[in-house]
Amino acid sequence: MTLDLSWLADPLYQTWLLRGIGTTVAMCVCAIALMYVIGIVGAAMIFFRVPVLETLTTVVVELLRNTPPLVQLFVLYFTLSELGLSVHNLATGQQIPVFSGFTCMVLSLALYNGGIAVEIVRSGLHSVPHATVEAARSLGYTRLRTFWHIQLPIAMRLSTVPMTNNIVSLIKTSSQAAFVAVADVMYYATQISLENFRNLEVMLTVWVIYLLLASFASIVAGRIGNALRIPGYGI
Repeated sequence: MTLDLSWLADPLYQTWLLRGIGTTVAMCVCAIALMYVIGIVGAAMIFFRVPVLETLTTVVVELLRNTPPLVQLFVLYFTLSELGLSVHNLATGQQIPVFSGFTCMVLSLALYNGGIAVEIVRSGLHSVPHATVEAARSLGYTRLRTFWHIQLPIAMRLSTVPMTNNIVSLIKTSSQAAFVAVADVMYYATQISLENFRNLEVMLTVWVIYLLLASFASIVAGRIGNALRIPGYGI
């Protein structure tokens, strides 16, 4: 059996793959940014033991972490419009969901990995030496200023490795976007394989693309972590 990769020379297929890669990268970048916001805010709610919000955050985090991301995606994509989050199209008379497939996928990735990020950031906060916190308080820092200027920056640096793993997981999970008709790499790969019937070659190409994307993200995150590493903290 020989691999036939001649289809990669087709300008149409090249355009499709590049569009798919662009969509996948944009989707992952948006989801990663939102994931960090969820992780930091959620960890702060638990760390400061905010009444009601602490319990609510804990419940939501457990719900997000312990349910499959594909199920969360389908809930967002198929049920939000049934709950009234839709607009009326005057031209066709149909109800159109407010959130597109792309938006639902970004939310799904951000929520699932954000739930994990909450625990990662919270673990990093508890890893900050108590003596460092006491030194900041002795200098007149309030609890909030100590958190923002001392604990959170150190915690984020200590959390580089587990957060990198979370980002790589997010990139791999993004392949589920094809299930909600988002034109990402997997979507276009399916279209290509339906046209040329080169399933093995197309899937191997997609495998390499995701491997390169995940490896690139891992290398960049690793270098950022090394650049921000604090001597004497962590490993």
